[in-house]
Amino acid sequence: MSSSWTPDESPETLLAEKGWLQGTVVSAIAYGIDVALYFMCFNLLFRQMNRTNYKKHMPLLIYITSVFIFSTLFMAALANFTQLAFIQYRNYPGGPNAFEINMFGIPVDNLGNACGLITMILSDGLVVWRCMVIYRGCMVPMWAIMLFPGLMYAASIVMGIMWMLQVTTASPYFSSTNINYTVPYLSLSLALNIIITIVIVLRLLTYRHRICNVLGPGYGTQYTSIAAMIIESAALYSAFSVALLSLFLIGNPISATFIEALTQVQIIAMLLIVFRVAQGKAGLRSPSPR
Repeated sequence: MSSSWTPDESPETLLAEKGWLQGTVVSAIAYGIDVALYFMCFNLLFRQMNRTNYKKHMPLLIYITSVFIFSTLFMAALANFTQLAFIQYRNYPGGPNAFEINMFGIPVDNLGNACGLITMILSDGLVVWRCMVIYRGCMVPMWAIMLFPGLMYAASIVMGIMWMLQVTTASPYFSSTNINYTVPYLSLSLALNIIITIVIVLRLLTYRHRICNVLGPGYGTQYTSIAAMIIESAALYSAFSVALLSLFLIGNPISATFIEALTQVQIIAMLLIVFRVAQGKAGLRSPSPR
């Protein structure tokens, strides 16, 4: 094709715009997976619900439905903002990249940022709650086990709120500071998921060791399988976050692709856990070495 059709923009600007547009496409693909997983989880949980277990299943149904609604609003806001930049206001001075930078705080983008923050907080909350359930009945006091993860979760929420305020407000405090809250917020969320995954897996492997010592090596495979499922789910979000942070820290514009898809990828990891719970393969209750 003729190079005369290329916009009069620098290669770096064009690369940033490509990363943004491709991120919207990747996010839409991930959202499609979210839709499929949500209805699979909802169907399994709803069919299993009866008068005796509705108190166990109803909170999960409300939880996944809330997350799904926020993820849908996030995807709608992202699609609309992309449409504004690339179609409706494509002649904006500096192109879509300049539009994104200068119009980052318009209402539709604020909606997407808020919904993305809420879904990530809810997804991290499920991981923390899962750890509490797995360690229920442990000889070590629960407060001692959950103190550090709880503080990390609280810190990630605070950093998330600070990030949200930074991208949506014109306050002199945020405009004058050199701190970019994106990195500490995402780093805390990543570290929280990795640490809690390790803690849960250690608990499950401890049960497996005890079972094998008493009954033989063939009786602890269920704990190994559950541990593998948890690691697989956590690895998806962790690998994506590491790639995002690495690209973001070196200033690579392709990081925009990962930023926009991160919310939906985290929801996929969360729904995979819920789906396995609904199948009875990864219970959200304390394992009992029977």
